[in-house]
Amino acid sequence: MKTKYTKMHSNGNEFLITEDIKQTANTKKLADKKNGIGFDQLLCIKNKKPYEVLVFNSDGSEADNCINGLRCIAFLYSLNNEAVYIKDKKFVVRSTESGAEVSGAFPVVNKKNNYYVINFGNNHIAREYSDIEIINLESEYIKLRSSKEFEEIKNFNLSIYKNSKNNIAIRTYENGTGETLSCGSATISVAYALLKDTNKNELLFASKGGKTKVLIDNESITSKANAVILKEGFLHG
Repeated sequence: MKTKYTKMHSNGNEFLITEDIKQTANTKKLADKKNGIGFDQLLCIKNKKPYEVLVFNSDGSEADNCINGLRCIAFLYSLNNEAVYIKDKKFVVRSTESGAEVSGAFPVVNKKNNYYVINFGNNHIAREYSDIEIINLESEYIKLRSSKEFEEIKNFNLSIYKNSKNNIAIRTYENGTGETLSCGSATISVAYALLKDTNKNELLFASKGGKTKVLIDNESITSKANAVILKEGFLHG
């Protein structure tokens, strides 16, 4: 039996999108960039009306959130002001000509020494550096993961950023995947953490994969970026 898939990216963050739930068991094999299709996360459309999405990292573990993935789904299915759920967390998506907007409830932010600890359906740890390019992000992630200071924070993503006049450079190491070219939930999380410091309700982020605009109003936080279809094909079995 063959089932259709679509490979997409948002700011270089790559996804395989399928409606075949059986393929979630094959995530690690399919994600292999040498022998498989190659991607950061697999997105499975579990239901429609309302849309429910399952997210699996490239190592096969299930993820709790994926904003760039929702952006790609909104673009692929031409969704306009549709509710989409990842587990029990609700988002509203709006497709545009070149991508999509994703809106959600505000993250929960705490501070631990020099780090922000943020929950946006998934856990994030973030810290500002004067030069984010010289940091060994994987080593920093491993260090924090084994630290007693953060032992209660499970399955977190680590972001490092530099804020320059509210144009924010960012890098993210994602749990279960590694460093990606962009992470939508990390961008939203850092934007909300910086709200009190910047007093700005509109921030522009630049990752290695591209730019994301984050808007904050009285009711929600919204991420805007591109979405691109890379290829389509069929999966067997």
